[in-house]
Amino acid sequence: MTSLLIESPDTICVAVPGPFSTPLTYACSKPVAPGCRVEVPLGKRSVIGVVVEQRPDEQLDMAKLRAVERILDDTPVLPTDILALAEWMSRYYLHEFASPYLLALPGLLRKGEAATLPTETWLNLTVAGEAIDPAQLKRSTQHQAIMTQLQQSGRLPWSHLRAQGFTRPQAQALEKKQLLSLDETCDNDPIPPTGQLAEPSLTLNDEQSAALDQVSEARFAPFLLEGITGSGKTEVYLQAIERCLSRGHRALVLIPEIGLTPQTVARFERRFRDRCVILHSGLTDKQRTLAWLQANHGQAAIVIGTRSAVLTPIPDLGLIVIDEEHDASFKQQDTLRYQARDVALKRAQLADIPIILGTATPSLETLHNALTGRFGHLQLKERAGGARLPTIELIDMRRQQQQHGLSERLLIRIREHLNDGNQVLLFLNRRGFAPSWFCHSCGWIADCVFCDAHLTYHHHGHINICHHCGHREPPPTVCPDCHSRDLSAMGTGTERAEQLLESAFADVPIIRFDRDVASTRLKFEQQLEKTAEDGPAIIVGTQMLAKGHHFHRVTLVGVWDSDGGLFSADLRAKERMGQLLTQVAGRSGRGERTGEVLIQTYYPDNPIFQPLTEHDYRSFAFSLLEERRKTRLPPFGFVAVVRADSAFAERAEELLATMTSYLLEHHAVRVLGPLPALLSRRAGKHRFMLIIQADRRSALHEALVPLHRHYPRQTRQVSWHIDIDPADLA
Repeated sequence: MTSLLIESPDTICVAVPGPFSTPLTYACSKPVAPGCRVEVPLGKRSVIGVVVEQRPDEQLDMAKLRAVERILDDTPVLPTDILALAEWMSRYYLHEFASPYLLALPGLLRKGEAATLPTETWLNLTVAGEAIDPAQLKRSTQHQAIMTQLQQSGRLPWSHLRAQGFTRPQAQALEKKQLLSLDETCDNDPIPPTGQLAEPSLTLNDEQSAALDQVSEARFAPFLLEGITGSGKTEVYLQAIERCLSRGHRALVLIPEIGLTPQTVARFERRFRDRCVILHSGLTDKQRTLAWLQANHGQAAIVIGTRSAVLTPIPDLGLIVIDEEHDASFKQQDTLRYQARDVALKRAQLADIPIILGTATPSLETLHNALTGRFGHLQLKERAGGARLPTIELIDMRRQQQQHGLSERLLIRIREHLNDGNQVLLFLNRRGFAPSWFCHSCGWIADCVFCDAHLTYHHHGHINICHHCGHREPPPTVCPDCHSRDLSAMGTGTERAEQLLESAFADVPIIRFDRDVASTRLKFEQQLEKTAEDGPAIIVGTQMLAKGHHFHRVTLVGVWDSDGGLFSADLRAKERMGQLLTQVAGRSGRGERTGEVLIQTYYPDNPIFQPLTEHDYRSFAFSLLEERRKTRLPPFGFVAVVRADSAFAERAEELLATMTSYLLEHHAVRVLGPLPALLSRRAGKHRFMLIIQADRRSALHEALVPLHRHYPRQTRQVSWHIDIDPADLA
């Protein structure tokens, strides 16, 4: 790759960590290519920064410039396309200038580690190996498969073949025949993608074929692949990627959470012989750096990752896929508050490649873009393989006998499905044993001393925990208000649900999924393995169960409590509630057996439920879009939130009041606030916010850009930040 050099050999511009809105200029004795890392002085310390493509200010006094201490890279670690994307993110999200540049690097490279791949064993074809027809190796299909792959690429790392189930003796046998050589080396050269399959593709139905053909013919074009749960969206992804790889290009696949990684990676590795690498926060620094370097050097054909993988350098990128595009996990909620879906769209535009946004429940913004023609709209209206959608029934909890929120009607249906040898999935989006520790005499509830939130009681460890700041304390045995000893846990979380189900169904395994029992990838995989065992079982857990998992033996889904999103003041509460219920319901009946969904609610007459019980997410979304149109909220307007927090409530509110006066000078924006945040105190800090609306995106940015110049990020013990396109107002 040809690098652009900074024109002045005396100075370079460097993106360095800190509250800077522009790069800093340093003296340098020789030209350095943009995308290289350098070590530079900053105050009394040295930091690692990235050289960027900006011309230094010619008015600077050269004698006052500090010099670069060390140049870490001979060639750029960040290519020009990633530099351009990072520069756009810096402008759009109005955060510290360097944040997206540093986010694009794995942690060890941000600390100055060498950006070189480690030494490993490589298989290289010999002259005899190039000439032989693999079919001649009749005694071993494994030998044939190894030679076929090697002839496609010329060389392969042993780790890639080992992941496919090949053994070292098989490779050594081919080495003895002088068909290949095993060499210990550090090889940084790219491996061309082949698109070769390890297992055949599935036969597509007409809807899937039409969707695939449209994607494959496109250059830059965003496509919403809207398919009901179980309609075979993943197979469309796989075959679109196959066509991409066969043309010599690579693919990036974004998934919302680590929990989806094992199933997703397993499916991709079963299908393709080309190397897949994964990138997510559950990896060690060393694992993440290795995967990043393999992607950057073109030794991976498919990169699968969560949110931050959107900035991974991938040469010859030809396709981006975003699975479950609606998911809130794609929005970063602290530091650089970017939306990975939107960054991926910008990356696809810069690279002039197609991008697929797949979901059964599109976000209102994405659906609006598809309806107005900005995105292509591909629809899968039938479940793959002829499976039928489950029936959905509302259970009126006002007329039911119940035990800790579990109705008699749902208990009966659970038993019936278990007696038929099926699995049951129960969704309860509250982890812990109970959402509060309660005094029965006076009604006192244990609150967090640092947050405006109740403490959640966890039976394991007998501890009260704040799920917002992490504060822990033992449950009191005496009420601090009335001194009564009649205190106990109130409400039901997944821990209590598991205990209740174990007593009611002692002969059936209970498999729980929440952050307490599935906190790591290994623990999550162990829980998934239990669901694959024969026989009836009950799966109970939080929203991590709703995200793309395929439980083919689940025939009943029960929603323990569906009313949480009905009356929330948050902008997206109803949208998320509808998406969550639709996604959870979609886990039922995905195999050969017909499914059933029971939703417990105290408000069965609420109009929000009618389209959802009829599998009509489209009508549900249309009604929300009409509400948004009337209020000029996204996607019919643009919103940003300015949040301030301080140990002193009046100082945070005063700062935002001052900002309000300034912002109202821009007549193109509307300002609401200062308002207390929905969670008005967190981790000991009082939190206030301004909601800024505009009919044009440019007007919103014009009003907000000067704020950093006029109001320091830390002033009078108040910190503040801007959140562009906020995911919520909490």
